[in-house]
Amino acid sequence: MLAKIKNLRRRNESGFTLMELIIVIIIMGVMALGIAGFIKLSTQTYLNVTERDELLANARFAVERLNREVRNAIPNSVRETSNTTTHCLEFVPIIASTVYTEIPVAPEVAANTISVIPFQLPNILNPVIIVYPLNDDEIYQDHTNNTGKAFEIEDYPATSSSELELKQAVLFAEDSPTNRAYIFNEPVSYCINGGSLKRYAGYDFKTIQPLPLFTNGSSALMAENIDFSTSNFTVTEASLQRNAVVQIKLNFIRDGEQVIFDNAIHIINIP
Repeated sequence: MLAKIKNLRRRNESGFTLMELIIVIIIMGVMALGIAGFIKLSTQTYLNVTERDELLANARFAVERLNREVRNAIPNSVRETSNTTTHCLEFVPIIASTVYTEIPVAPEVAANTISVIPFQLPNILNPVIIVYPLNDDEIYQDHTNNTGKAFEIEDYPATSSSELELKQAVLFAEDSPTNRAYIFNEPVSYCINGGSLKRYAGYDFKTIQPLPLFTNGSSALMAENIDFSTSNFTVTEASLQRNAVVQIKLNFIRDGEQVIFDNAIHIINIP
């Protein structure tokens, strides 16, 4: 019985020495540092991937929107201009198109109605019709003149009709080889300025392309984090052998991440 009591007392008095505790603490500290470093690396990798995905998503949205709008531009309406702080790409989107059967062309008598194949004309402000545009001057001209290629529309019935009424008696400069007519109502500009890409609309037509100092209209932010010095627009005019081409280069940079979009947009519409 006495032996059992002594063995029990020895077990109660046994434990860790101070040196053993120090060694355990050191080992646990080293393991904690390793685990913390692994967690930090994993977290930073996740944040980097998230930022890159967000930057890529924003860039894709802006580029896809720009591509779709430019492809739907009036033939020969695309033009670009730049200065030390701004790059601007301007064009006129097509609202509707039709084929005409009769328009007044010199030396015929001026008229305020033209005959067209019935088409759908949306309810828009200040619609303009143009026939056979060969350069941007003919598109951005004064649409209140009675000679030229682009004129304001007074009325087009909501129901199917073959008559389109203009605001004044006009003479078109020339016929289109395909008898095609386009309808539009306002220009649109995409401008890179101060690291951002903005879309401008609702402003007046100008014979000289404006930079984003519009006296009216509105703007919408399309993308940010753009490097101005390495981003630009380049327009190659159409020729007898090929359509017009718009070269777009946008360099997106944020927190060391970089995404470059460099693509060409072929404008398939013909006068």
